[in-house]
Amino acid sequence: MTTQAIIESGMTFGPFPAGQCFYIETSTCYEKIKEGVQMAEFLLLRQQESGPTVWVIEAKSSSPRPETQPNFDEFIDEIRNKLTNGFLLVVAARLQRHPDARTELSPAFRALNLQELDFRFVLVINGHQKAWLEPLKRALDLALKPVVRTWALSPVSVVVMNHELALQQGLIQPVAP
Repeated sequence: MTTQAIIESGMTFGPFPAGQCFYIETSTCYEKIKEGVQMAEFLLLRQQESGPTVWVIEAKSSSPRPETQPNFDEFIDEIRNKLTNGFLLVVAARLQRHPDARTELSPAFRALNLQELDFRFVLVINGHQKAWLEPLKRALDLALKPVVRTWALSPVSVVVMNHELALQQGLIQPVAP
């Protein structure tokens, strides 16, 4: 758990309210399983209109264009793996499959009702042009479709944004002049 800002891919995320952010990359849970397991940066607990939602967040400093196959397909596959593994880790931790989760997860995360909980798979790309976001979103929607459908998640579960949209969403801090 962290209330400190998280610096990833040239962006400063947070700081977030106490108990609302789980920085996976620095957790003991991840340390014990990380060999061969790609992982998202962090989890963020947010209140949405529909109720509590865990945002699984992956940050990148760039992405290939869709026309640069196969790099684009490899990029989408990597992001899918990281976001899916972040999602699975929080569910496993919440189900107490990882003993360290008892002390690492905040009371807010430990109290989550998995039956009512929603999730967002969020990719944030620093410096990315807005016009380039839609092809990435379509590809990531397709790649995550099996997870979204089998877990009966909201149709708006996949989000791709650049630094400007992340700033509007309160995820990152503005760049100092």
